[in-house]
Amino acid sequence: MYKGVRHLDGYFDRFMKWLDERLGIYGHVVRPAPKYAYRFDYWLGGLVLSSFIFEVITGALIALYYTPSDPYTATVYLISKVPYGALLFSLHSWGAYVMIFLMLVHMTRNFIVGAYRPPREIMWIVGVLLAGLTLTEAYLGYSLPYNLISWVATTTGLNLFTYMPFKLGYLISLFTVVNPNQPGIASGISPLVQRIFVFHWIVGGLILMLVMLHLYIFEIHGITPPISKVKPGAPEVIDAYRYQIENDPEWKLQPLIRSIGMTFMIFLLTVGIIFFIASVFPFDIVISGGVPKYIMPEFNPVEAAQTPPVPDWYFLFIYYFYKSVTPANASLIFLGWITVTVLFPFIEEYIFRHKAPHPAMRPAAIALGTGFIISFIVNSVWAGLTPGRDIGPIGVYVDAGIFVACFAIIWPLLRFVAQPRVLRRLEQEGISSSGVYTNGGSKVIQALDTTVPMPVIPKKILGGLEVLALDIFLASTGIYTAYEAFALSSLPILNQFLVGELAGVSCIMFSLLIFLMVVVRHGKS
Repeated sequence: MYKGVRHLDGYFDRFMKWLDERLGIYGHVVRPAPKYAYRFDYWLGGLVLSSFIFEVITGALIALYYTPSDPYTATVYLISKVPYGALLFSLHSWGAYVMIFLMLVHMTRNFIVGAYRPPREIMWIVGVLLAGLTLTEAYLGYSLPYNLISWVATTTGLNLFTYMPFKLGYLISLFTVVNPNQPGIASGISPLVQRIFVFHWIVGGLILMLVMLHLYIFEIHGITPPISKVKPGAPEVIDAYRYQIENDPEWKLQPLIRSIGMTFMIFLLTVGIIFFIASVFPFDIVISGGVPKYIMPEFNPVEAAQTPPVPDWYFLFIYYFYKSVTPANASLIFLGWITVTVLFPFIEEYIFRHKAPHPAMRPAAIALGTGFIISFIVNSVWAGLTPGRDIGPIGVYVDAGIFVACFAIIWPLLRFVAQPRVLRRLEQEGISSSGVYTNGGSKVIQALDTTVPMPVIPKKILGGLEVLALDIFLASTGIYTAYEAFALSSLPILNQFLVGELAGVSCIMFSLLIFLMVVVRHGKS
């Protein structure tokens, strides 16, 4: 059953070497990854990239039916008249939410493990720019259906952003203020929709270019070494650990077939999750008489005057500042957040002067970053619970208290409790300041292998368990597919969201199948 898969890595590597002689790909564009990197947290960036690719594809399909001169009617037509249009709209809308959520998780993980430290400062800055562009892209796309809630939030946000200092507000107004005497403006639809639609694609192109730069820098530096193995002052690039790569089984470079399998698994898993969520919870859509209907009302100035502006969830933390202090001061606070986030690697290196990536060895940075994370959550929830109402100065006082509490609690715990334990463990494992194993290396590797004792299972039994697990998995997949096919065939009208649910679950199961057959199995070789 696995005979072909077992030798697939050899065939694939030979093909990549043949391709490298002509295109320079093998070992240049794609790096072989060490064995320890085949954990899910190392591939969070792949989830974000997969969701971005998904958004580009679904956005291009929606654009075929979108008319900026009559955006709401075009949205309703897509949802109610176009085959699978309601599912497409829900997929694109939920895909944006998934991408933003995964981006926040990815950045949080990189902050925790210190993946922004030298020489990855530029990669962190590019990542922050990507985060800003992603939020901008979502802000622009949120307004395009031209419903009452989204357009009120969009215009209110543009008015607030005009208070930005350093002429930034004037720059925003240049792009957003439309002359009413401009030729071609004859309907009651805001001509700003046309500009936002164009900017939506321009920002998407900028994201694509920065993603390519981000991946290029990532391939130069390679996977970060395990934070638990890096002593203060040791290098934090994998190329400096040649001894471990050649002698430690957990550092062994894996065949590219594992990376390719992991890439396909991550992409299918992301697509499957988006399909499932978008099908089970249609985005602002209800099914009435077998026909999908858009439940959001169209924008009109009369109702807009009575509708409190509430931005989408990913901008609530910014809205919180404008509900607490004057727009000018809120703009300064927002720019301060951006500045600290962009310069975080340099703040840690030159102000906090931390020497190792382990969280226990970065108490000040962890305290500051935790303050950002907690205040982001508190601000978002508070702003969402108080639509159309000012919070007052208590808002900024609460944020200040959060940062003070984080430094008062987290910093001493990491500095005086966790840090000594980490240093003692590093000394016991015999890792020198240069990052190379001491004591001959072999004893240390043996100690590492026995840190978490695992039962020795004979290969025949292990192979039998793998086959049994795979058979059970395939059987459950077949049963579910047969159930969905029966459900679809019994409906008088084909339900596009049930089809989407089937597609989502199928993608998730297929991604797990790839994980079992390629990623897990090749990891045992």
